[in-house]
Amino acid sequence: MRLITALVFWSALACVSALAAERTTADILCALDPNCKRTLGRDVRGVTVTKGPGGSEPLSVSLYVNFTYNSADLTSDARITIDRLGYALADDRLRSFAFMIEGHTDAKGSDQYNQALSERRAEAVRRYLAEQFGIEPGRLSARGFGRQRLLDPAHPEEGVNRRVQVLNLTAGPRP
Repeated sequence: MRLITALVFWSALACVSALAAERTTADILCALDPNCKRTLGRDVRGVTVTKGPGGSEPLSVSLYVNFTYNSADLTSDARITIDRLGYALADDRLRSFAFMIEGHTDAKGSDQYNQALSERRAEAVRRYLAEQFGIEPGRLSARGFGRQRLLDPAHPEEGVNRRVQVLNLTAGPRP
């Protein structure tokens, strides 16, 4: 039984990794661009538009960013994902907007530890985007939420909750 459970777990993890790899710069750009004509009311190749506080719908995208275990160090896989985001944010269509980089963790560990870790990870992504893509630091802010906003509350320790969410702060809700 344990072998079957392990196989199911690793298969699911492989699927999540495959979805993350399919997120293209164009998908990310469209998720954050208020003028994009594509409908994103549902998952489109791993890009999700989510409701924000108060029921508003900010333009946002959730990205699976792989960090070194218990740290804010970016892995090579993380850089590939963040590079796609960087190309999108550097695109002329998004140059006039400001963005919030949110760090989220799963429910493993203490609240205090997860909060600090999510803050360091969000800041690491913000710093990488500014340094590698020349994104003006004034356009990017970073905030950690720890495990306060789980993507899958029914499964609080699952990897899907460990993510970076990027919100377009100045575009307002999708028309």
